[in-house]
Amino acid sequence: MNSAEIIAKVGNLPSLPTVAARINAELENEALTAKRLGAIIAEDPSLTSRLLRLANSAFYGMPRQIASIDRAVMMLGFDTVKNLALSLSIFSFFKQGISPAIDVIGLWNHSVGVAVAARILTAITNPKLAEQAFLFGIVHDIGKIALISQCLSEMEEVVRQVNQDSQPQAVAEDKVFGFTHQKIGALLIREWKFPEAIVLAVKAHHDLPPSLKDADQDTVHLTRALCVANQLAKALALGVSTNPIREVIPAVLWGQLGVNRQELPKLSATVREDYQRIIQSWHVD
Repeated sequence: MNSAEIIAKVGNLPSLPTVAARINAELENEALTAKRLGAIIAEDPSLTSRLLRLANSAFYGMPRQIASIDRAVMMLGFDTVKNLALSLSIFSFFKQGISPAIDVIGLWNHSVGVAVAARILTAITNPKLAEQAFLFGIVHDIGKIALISQCLSEMEEVVRQVNQDSQPQAVAEDKVFGFTHQKIGALLIREWKFPEAIVLAVKAHHDLPPSLKDADQDTVHLTRALCVANQLAKALALGVSTNPIREVIPAVLWGQLGVNRQELPKLSATVREDYQRIIQSWHVD
């Protein structure tokens, strides 16, 4: 099924909130500066308040209170603040389309768990990509949210097949829709003008190991971290994935990420601790 057929089946894809859309548009035009980023975020008082609450959470461990977006950019860095603003915009979708059959907030918590794990895994060998890895984790299941918001009854049937028939979600989605959440997620992320690296990672986040022909090394590394983080978050019960089936992580992937299997207990404990430090801050209105 091609892109046009998928969109015709699902209907209109959700629009990205205004602030996030402006950030992505200026990034695409290479016009986004730290000053401009602060000005865009500051136009939304609610987003500003929530971002500052996260910036001051134990997750970032700042020694002093951060009272402004400009200060946040100075203390946390441009990429961190940009990705937090985009992540908070994505969060708005996870509060919509609540279904008794689908734990949407649990799915969001899973996404945060994946983001935290991807950040830690990426930082082992490539710290400069860590904040980008966090955003990859946040958006990796956005295709599920698109399907929940546009095709709720069909998505409830997918979840029923996963839970009652013990089918992998990709199999159930292919039966019900003719495509997977990875595929529509990649379409949506591209529509929202996110960088192509995130599009590729969203599309490949269930591939173990991922095969990314012609992708640059940063994209390959980030996608590997995302694939492993997705399974690690499930193993550590961080949030509630709609697809509880855990896949075996090939030894080669651990090695490519610089992880010694003997270090896994310590790494897992760090992921749990960081997850607990940030998760409460997302759910305070």
